[in-house]
Amino acid sequence: MAEDIVDIIGRLNNKAALKQHVYRNTLTTFNQLKKCAREIAEHLTPKVIEKDEKLEVELIEVNDFEFHLKFSGDTISFIMHTNVFCFPPEHEVGKDPYVIEAPTRGYCGMIQAYNFLSDSLKYQRLADIGYLLARLFINSEGHFYVDGQRQLDFLYTDFAKQEIETEAILKIIEQTMLYALDFDLYVPPLDAMSEITLQQKMVFNNSGGLATGKRLGY
Repeated sequence: MAEDIVDIIGRLNNKAALKQHVYRNTLTTFNQLKKCAREIAEHLTPKVIEKDEKLEVELIEVNDFEFHLKFSGDTISFIMHTNVFCFPPEHEVGKDPYVIEAPTRGYCGMIQAYNFLSDSLKYQRLADIGYLLARLFINSEGHFYVDGQRQLDFLYTDFAKQEIETEAILKIIEQTMLYALDFDLYVPPLDAMSEITLQQKMVFNNSGGLATGKRLGY
């Protein structure tokens, strides 16, 4: 067998096995994330409906790789990407001695958290904007790294020491919820709404509304 073919087979076997391991770790973490989100919803609902029964916190399963955590006018969509990524050499993870020592540690699965208006999903307003709140990366050894908004941009950046566990998962969910609650919907500028097409008006009458996002305003 040609030397190049042997090399190709070896690389395919090693890299494919690694990526499958990363994928399984990511899927396990995603299911842990879903379990923790459900527990948060069940814990919060009795406390908030005392004040207003419309304030129910709800977990909605979309498919094997997506679920929604709905609370009042906000929904966080947690989405697991089915592919495996590696960090570029110039990224802080790529420069980490933990990764330099064993580059395969830099291969990660990714789970993203997007903030949507609950009405965007309810009325299927396809032009509405969702905002990325956080990305959670998990490698083959169960170590993780997070980048995102506010505290999520610096709380979990020690890739070498951080191993995924329930306490960290709960904290990540709580921080995304806090950011979404503070991230308000702005009134759109007058000029942006001074003209609409007949098609837009018809969509609006069918509950679709005009394109809406928390920062499409002033």
